[in-house]
Amino acid sequence: MRSLLGSSIRTDQSSFGMPWEPQFWDTDRWRPQMVFRRFRTWIAASRRRRRTAWIVLALFALFVFPGLVHAVSGAQPGTATQGTAPNAATSWMNIRDSYGVNVSSYMLVVDRGGVLNLGNFALWIILMPLFAVWQLLSITGVWLPAKALDFQWLNLISAPLQAMARNLTTQIATPLMAATALAIGAFFVGYFIVRALYAKAVTQVVTMIFFAIASVFFLANPLGEALSDHGVLVQGRDLGLSVAAGLNGNSNPNPNQLVATLQMTMADNFVRYPLQVWNTGHVVDSNPSCRAAWSAGMAAGSEDRVRNGMRSCGDGAAYSAMQNPGVGQIGAGLLLLLCAVILLAFAAYLSIKIMWAALDLIYYGFASIFGFAAGGYIYGPTQTFTVRCVVHGFISAGKMAFFVIALGVYELLLGSLFRAANGQIMVVFVIGAGVEIIAIIQVRRLSRNIDEANDWVTNRIGAAIQSGGSSGGGGGGAALGMGLGMGNSGAANSMSPLAMLGAVSTINSSPVTAWLAGGRLNPFSPWSWLDHMDKRNKARGMKTKDLRAAAHAGVNTQVHNANTARDGIARARRRARNLRLASSADREAAFAAQNVVHMTGLSSNIPFALQMAGVRQRVLHRAWNATTDVIKHTDKEPLQSGHIGSVVAAHGLFENDLVNGHDPHMMMARFHALEAVVDRYRGDFPGGVALRSNELEELGRSYVLNPEMDFITKLQKIASGDTSDTILVHGAHIADVNPEQADRLGKWITNEHALRIQAATNWVAQDPTDLERVRVLRAEIDNGTQTIQYQQGKMSTGANSLAQPDTAHSPFMPPDPRHPEEPRIPWDLIDNLRNRRP
Repeated sequence: MRSLLGSSIRTDQSSFGMPWEPQFWDTDRWRPQMVFRRFRTWIAASRRRRRTAWIVLALFALFVFPGLVHAVSGAQPGTATQGTAPNAATSWMNIRDSYGVNVSSYMLVVDRGGVLNLGNFALWIILMPLFAVWQLLSITGVWLPAKALDFQWLNLISAPLQAMARNLTTQIATPLMAATALAIGAFFVGYFIVRALYAKAVTQVVTMIFFAIASVFFLANPLGEALSDHGVLVQGRDLGLSVAAGLNGNSNPNPNQLVATLQMTMADNFVRYPLQVWNTGHVVDSNPSCRAAWSAGMAAGSEDRVRNGMRSCGDGAAYSAMQNPGVGQIGAGLLLLLCAVILLAFAAYLSIKIMWAALDLIYYGFASIFGFAAGGYIYGPTQTFTVRCVVHGFISAGKMAFFVIALGVYELLLGSLFRAANGQIMVVFVIGAGVEIIAIIQVRRLSRNIDEANDWVTNRIGAAIQSGGSSGGGGGGAALGMGLGMGNSGAANSMSPLAMLGAVSTINSSPVTAWLAGGRLNPFSPWSWLDHMDKRNKARGMKTKDLRAAAHAGVNTQVHNANTARDGIARARRRARNLRLASSADREAAFAAQNVVHMTGLSSNIPFALQMAGVRQRVLHRAWNATTDVIKHTDKEPLQSGHIGSVVAAHGLFENDLVNGHDPHMMMARFHALEAVVDRYRGDFPGGVALRSNELEELGRSYVLNPEMDFITKLQKIASGDTSDTILVHGAHIADVNPEQADRLGKWITNEHALRIQAATNWVAQDPTDLERVRVLRAEIDNGTQTIQYQQGKMSTGANSLAQPDTAHSPFMPPDPRHPEEPRIPWDLIDNLRNRRP
């Protein structure tokens, strides 16, 4: 039962923040940024969640977002003048330049070419998608700052949010709730008086009176001062715009008019002028007649009208650039796209920060309802919670004003730079992009500093309240726990139980205490004696020579195994080089794994040895699985060569994956495992026995192609000295042998089987997917297995042999007509392996 509970209960999981936990009252925990970060961490915790999130985002971008854009664009009245063909994805933004042209109607006017002008046609195909991306990003980058500053988005949600706040106040701020909170607050006042903490009691009474007075004004209209036309948000916006305009020389700005002017200026600087430079190579607005002609053509959505206007106004260079586009326009478009993304990213970043600060203020406004209704009267975390909400609300308004100043200064400064550039748009874009990268980093740093200052102010105020007006009281710097100030230690007061526990814990963990206790760490802990005994035994044991040698021996064993694996990798490379095969990481891993198993006898040593030898993880796992499967499927009956059982098992696993169409990578790993065990089997019978008689060689080759148990039985009798019948017959071949020749013939047959299996394996290695070659290899392996079993007087079983191919219906195809005596394997492969003695 204990193991079940231990396995089902997770003790390391993070708190869910229930109301009875202190962190539930930490408002930072429920800020949108923190909720987003926790959600992002939860998504990134597993591969399945990440894949699901990407699929949902892709489906949203492909299906939902286009529908929303279409719905919004279709609901916008009067966003396009008659005769235009605006971009449906951006026309609803209704962004106009300073000449009244909707920037979604802008076009990149180039000759489209055709069948007779494939060069222009190819350029048009490349430029149009590039222009579409640039136009969408540029218009969105102009629209977002303007919408963030005009606060129209806030007007849409202002009324519903104020209604929700009033309804929440009605439900929470009841007389019963207030009376209950006051009673709890009065209890703490009485507690402090009993403990002779008069300063804290007075501070608590003053705090309760303050919240009682402030709640009357706040709860009357909770979000009124934040969301009204003259509220904190609007005043912060107006202050920021006024400061930004003053820094640029405008001492008496109108905020609403300034926002519209900023939008038109950004449309000119980021869309109109760059498009003219991209399209014609210069700003055509420098000529008033060309400016009017270009605006009229864009408003009408007619490329011909734009071209004719450039020709009629006398700008021949612009007309020529439109009629004869060049490859340089592709580079110019890419440069504009990159620089525009960087410049507009800074504006978008500031815009999002402005909206985020406003939403933070709304969030803290809602949270403050709970504090002014009840939490502010109760000493402890709820009181600190209310203070935190109030302070964060004011600082959020200040942050918004700061970001408005930064955004206004940025846009007005860029406008001044574009005007001073005198048509040199690309210079401003390139230099400004580099500067804005640094600006984004600096603004993020300033934002973090503001957040840190916010926390510092909140903690100082909370600590002052809970420590009786003294910033150095028992509240410390966090001002979040219930124990803050509950046990103020002074000369006249005894140490609180919590402080006593802290002192005991400090003494317990002190190294001085450990020295006094004879080297025993944490002597007050219940199991410290057992830990101390364990450490003493280890310290005493490590002084002995045996344990030190054992530790070094373990390391040396791993190093030796890794070197054994490296030898296997070198052996696989030599094999591939000799056979002129392509290098294969799976082959090298298979030979390395076979070396390790052969040396240690354990497949569990494979992963460590191969990893130390530099084998990649995926290749390592395939080689490990293939080698382990061979070991598991190897017949346990003792044979003359233990490796022939591994050859049988490896071939069966390889052919099963090949025929059934399993994972091709795993199939190749199994074949390379077969190569490795065949190479090891060939090492048992390397050859070197010569018969020195043609009739004996022909007799032996006849048997090797078709093994028979009677032949082996008679051969063994003659080799053992029985000369009563010395005539050996197999097929059409006959020979009279003596015991010495019989003994040499038996060894020659065993070596010949190993040679033919090796040659057939080399043949399959050239094309492992050729089933005809795999059939030949299976036949040779089964013949070799039968001979070894016959030599031991055993019959062939399904567990330790392979099925012979059905040559009656599907005979083998002779691979080399020049050598009819070899009906299965190419002669050159056998000849290269034959070890002839002089």
